Amino acid sequence: MRKEKVWVWFKGGLQGGEWKGGFIASSCEEEGLIIESPNYVNCKLPEWRVSLTEPEDKKLAPEIPTDGKWKIF
Repeated sequence: MRKEKVWVWFKGGLQGGEWKGGFIASSCEEEGLIIESPNYVNCKLPEWRVSLTEPEDKKLAPEIPTDGKWKIF
């Protein structure tokens, strides 16, 4: 995967979870995707938290695996 614009799912707060845009993702040799944004610390996230297309409903959660990791170290 080359660097692509993506949307990232953020777990709920007072308003519930939501998809946020403004991120660039690239694949890495191990599992997950490296996510970059000038407003956040770069990190590696599992693919289920990332969408290549803008979600129609930004409040609709992705299918979260039962033992899904939120961040990959």
